[in-house]
This record gives sequence, C-alpha cells and structure tokens, in this order.
Amino acid sequence: MARNPATRPTLYLSVAAAALLLAVSAWGQTINAQLTGGGGSGKCTFEVRVDGIADVQIRGRQGFLQTKTGMRAQWVRLRCNQPLPRTPFQFRFRGIDGRGRQFLLRDPAQNNGVAVIRIEDQRNGFEGYTGDITWNGGNDVGGTWNQWWNDDWNGGGSWSNGGRPTAAPGNQGSWSNNVVPNCQSAVRRSIQSQVGGASVNFNGWPNTARAGSFVMVDGNGSARANNGRQGSFSYRCNMHPNGNVADSTFNWTGGNLGMQPR
Repeated sequence: MARNPATRPTLYLSVAAAALLLAVSAWGQTINAQLTGGGGSGKCTFEVRVDGIADVQIRGRQGFLQTKTGMRAQWVRLRCNQPLPRTPFQFRFRGIDGRGRQFLLRDPAQNNGVAVIRIEDQRNGFEGYTGDITWNGGNDVGGTWNQWWNDDWNGGGSWSNGGRPTAAPGNQGSWSNNVVPNCQSAVRRSIQSQVGGASVNFNGWPNTARAGSFVMVDGNGSARANNGRQGSFSYRCNMHPNGNVADSTFNWTGGNLGMQPR
C-alpha cells in the first residue's frame, strides 16, 4: 500500500519527539515520564525490554535504564500519575510480567530519592518486563539530584545485602566487594579471547567459600558469539580475599559454540 505523503511530516515529528525523549549516555538511557495527573496515592508503571541484566531507576518524573550485562536494554514506557517524591511513604514495588526475575534493589527513601529495580533475564533474546511502584505521600526535602545511582558493577550476578556482596553464610572474615566481580571479569576475558566478541552472562550469585588463605568462587553462565552460536559453561576462581585473582578456569557444558573443554 502506498504511503500517503501527507503523513510524512507527522512521522518526522514523532521520530524527533522520540529522540528528545530518550537520551543515550555512557551508562544507559533516560526517559521523561508521561504524567497523567491525579491526587491520592502515587503510582508509576514502567515497561522495558531486557536481554541480560539491567537496572530500572526512577526519581521524580524521570527514569534511567542502565544495562549491566547482555544487549542494551530498551525503554518502552514510563507512566506516572505524579512525580516520585524524594522520601516516599509506604513505598512498594510489584513486578507485573516478564519471564525472569525483577526485584527492588534500592528503596528511594534510603537512596537519595532514587528507586532501583534490578531485572535479571537469563534466557536468550529480548523479553518485555512491566512493573509498578506505588507510594502514599512523601516529601521532597533535600538538595538537587546530580547523578543517578551506580554500583560500579558489570556482570557479577545478583548482589546481596542491598547492593554489596557479603561472605557466604558460615564463612568468617571480611572479603573485598571485588571478589566475585573480579573473578567473573577474568572468566569473561578468557571466554572472549576464545570466542572473539562473545556476549557473556553469569547466572545469579555464585557459590563462595573460604579455602585456607583463598576464596573459592564457583558458578555457571552462558555465552553468545557474534555468529549466533551459544554455549553454557561452568567456572571456578581461586581468589585472594582482597579481590585479586589467583587463577580462573572455565569449561563448556553445553551449546553449539564448538569449543573444546578448557
């Protein structure tokens, strides 16, 4: 069917408006919420597309989508009846749909007014996720925002303890916050050196245990090459408690990457 030339200016304006709505930064994408108005309890509904792990952040009348692993996550919409206050009362999060896991990582009342929801999609391909945040009043006491929340983490599975890793149950002593991320970074480099340009994801939080003067890290993950082939793997690291890698190994456990066990 031929396109009506009269619709082209509208199409161009729509594209331009979308470009203004979504601002891509080094960390992710920001979006301005569609405000519907209305008093009473507050509510925001977000919808995003994720293939890997991403953080949905909401503050005031803005949203920020930070990709942690996998393909770049995408905003679909952010709709609020009113801006999220810096200190909301009776704040709640509820995941609506999506095949993976989504959970509240940071409560805005304890995070300078920024709500953070982490989404973990461990299957291949993009999946749509929808969630609601609700609150009942609040206040905006505090200074202006100057940055979004960032945990400086990229690919280490789920954090515990509100965003920071801790020693596994039954272990004594304090471990560096970099034990698991540094292990997984070393494994990622090894896989990418074997499968050039592969996207590497790790499945949740690995097993961690102290063994003498070292920390043992054991887990599983998946990789996808540029040619579309995929593979699953197990990995192990011997880590110094200060976060330095003593050694790391991985073995292919499935898929069609065609690699020999390493």
